[in-house]
Amino acid sequence: MLEDSDTKVLLHHIRERGDPLSWFTGDWPLGNHFYRPVSTLTFELDNALHGSNAAGYGRTNALIAILCVLLLYWFLREVTDRIEVALPGALLFALWNVDDGGWLGPIAYWMGWASLGLMLLPGRRWGPAVVSALTLMFLSGELHGLMPLQFRMIEWLPGRTASVMTVFALLAFASYARYERLGAASLPKPAPGPLDPPATKGTEVRGKTPRFNMGWAALSVLGLALALGSYEQAVIVPGLLVAVALSLRLQRYRVRWGWQAVFWGLLLGYLALRSQLVPSDVSGYQAQQFRSGLGVFQSLLSYLIPSAPAVWQTFQAYDIPMMLEAGGFFGLAMNFPIGTVLNFATNVGTVVACRGVWLWPLAGWSMSFVAFLPMAWLKHFDHYHYLPMAMRALFVGALIGVAGKALVSAASRPAIPAPPRHDPAPGSLPHR
Repeated sequence: MLEDSDTKVLLHHIRERGDPLSWFTGDWPLGNHFYRPVSTLTFELDNALHGSNAAGYGRTNALIAILCVLLLYWFLREVTDRIEVALPGALLFALWNVDDGGWLGPIAYWMGWASLGLMLLPGRRWGPAVVSALTLMFLSGELHGLMPLQFRMIEWLPGRTASVMTVFALLAFASYARYERLGAASLPKPAPGPLDPPATKGTEVRGKTPRFNMGWAALSVLGLALALGSYEQAVIVPGLLVAVALSLRLQRYRVRWGWQAVFWGLLLGYLALRSQLVPSDVSGYQAQQFRSGLGVFQSLLSYLIPSAPAVWQTFQAYDIPMMLEAGGFFGLAMNFPIGTVLNFATNVGTVVACRGVWLWPLAGWSMSFVAFLPMAWLKHFDHYHYLPMAMRALFVGALIGVAGKALVSAASRPAIPAPPRHDPAPGSLPHR
């Protein structure tokens, strides 16, 4: 672990300077124009405790990953108030940290194929069985995780910058969600009937606001500040806090939007401070890492439409006009990869399955994309996906429930419609 070239330079500069607090006033140890004093302090601590004992550094990386899993569970529990989403999401993220989620994918995949057989049962319809099969197949790909994490996050020391940032980002999300959930008033219930008591038509308070609830908001601000001081990807954390607020708003919480101004104001303050302490020109490392063009487009598509990169590559690899000219539609059908078509169909089937239960799949899907957005313009490193995959765990955890409901729907007999009611009903008084 300590033989990596970046790690050697990092530890050399830490030991040479011998002043941990000095990293708050300038560039970080690698000198490539990054402001990371908070994550640098964890290297300082390891150096003081473990010296050149690589195992000690590895244990710290593992403990930070465990803390991320626990904080992710807290965040998911606070924002959804549903343990059936929070627990699978946190467990999946734990498996992804050690690259051990692969065994879940084949289970979901073959369950998808097996669910097609449900349409053969008496009285069942083919539509729910197809939707269930496609959703389970899509879920099988997501259960693997978007990227392997163990090497970069646990076995590679510089990857700790992303995990330390994720600790404080999740702390900011969870504490903000708790602040709103415990203290925000409730919006009016939708479409109240004319006989509802007047109290149900106005704003409600969800129980008694805890005396020190403001402390949760302050903890969220502190978490954001520490995340910004850990890793540059944290510039997206205020945007994710807006997503958290929107998720709570859709649950009928009257969120206090003024706190979003505080979060964005803190980001502006960070950018101003960074411009004063870190050189503003592009370092040699940064120039090597920036990219543009098709790679950026495909990386973003892998988050938005997981099947899209495969479809794009298929259309690039296969000369469809030539196939049509040589063999007509039959020749195209015989040569075109059916797996690509099926892969795209799983995306469509999952969207259909999410109707009526779209909130948490949509929240996790969009938050994972937003979390990755600033890193798409850099050449690929696995640790860029750490915070996005923590958000993706919300998406996949919610999809497990969606897939379960789709499977139950496919296995159940269609509901028997009630007989039509006469208007007016027999024996009722005449109406004018």
